[in-house]
Amino acid sequence: MKSKYFSTLLLVFALSIIGTVSCTAQTSKEQPQATAQNLQTIKLKVSGITCSGDCKDIQKVVSKMNGVTSCKQVGKPTATSVFEVIFNPAIVTEKEIRKAVEDTPGCDNPDEKPYKVKQG
Repeated sequence: MKSKYFSTLLLVFALSIIGTVSCTAQTSKEQPQATAQNLQTIKLKVSGITCSGDCKDIQKVVSKMNGVTSCKQVGKPTATSVFEVIFNPAIVTEKEIRKAVEDTPGCDNPDEKPYKVKQG
């Protein structure tokens, strides 16, 4: 009797582990993993910058986007500043990043959207 109980308990335990491993494997397949091979780096020239606060606002908005690994301003802030963005194109597109920059509210007047990403 104890042998049958032990066998049943062992079978239930084994099936529980298999079910857990199976669920974990499916979860990891659903979301693309960010590796150096699938990340892309772009440099965006953004006009309409009036102060360093503008650069911080743009960095904050872009960095919070799903799929963006980093966004940093390159060099000193000028009227047209350059931002380096590292992102996973399987999650977010360059077009979506450009739109996010242009939709960022202005530092001086949050009702305005003064930033324009230059093509090229």
